[in-house]
Amino acid sequence: MAADRLSEYWDVYDRRLQRVGQQQRQDPVRPGCFHLVVDAFIFNPAGEVLLQQRSANKLNFPSCWDCSVGGSVVAGETITDAMHREMTEELGLDLPVSPADNYLLQPHSHWIEAWFAFQTDRQLADFTIQHEELQRVAYFDLATAHDHLNQIGFNAYTVELQRAWEHVHEPLKKRA
Repeated sequence: MAADRLSEYWDVYDRRLQRVGQQQRQDPVRPGCFHLVVDAFIFNPAGEVLLQQRSANKLNFPSCWDCSVGGSVVAGETITDAMHREMTEELGLDLPVSPADNYLLQPHSHWIEAWFAFQTDRQLADFTIQHEELQRVAYFDLATAHDHLNQIGFNAYTVELQRAWEHVHEPLKKRA
């Protein structure tokens, strides 16, 4: 059985991010409309990035390494609400999420991806993973993370990972 919840509802938006309706996940998104997706890279103080290995039961990219956390924004949620929910569900991680943590809105053919970046001192043993969604998590240096993300092929999140690292680490440099 697939881990994806095909019966969940999404809000649907136009290019200006104005809500224009609602639909079930299993239905195709109308041309010119978009649903929202959230993704994040989470870093530890050593500068390593947390990646998740997707469940073998996922419809897309089963068993591949992926960003730290992500998922669809369900009807009625904001992107910050959805990011908090996804971190709590998938990783057992209860971090505060603010609009300042969002560093990129990336439009695609029928979805808009909201990228977030965080830093935590959590160790691997501190995460409670949702096995329906993912197999495991691990911290990697950036070069090794890029190698793992290349499994997906069409988009290895090269730009997104670099921008996430800068989003988390550049403010730290300014404070030093």
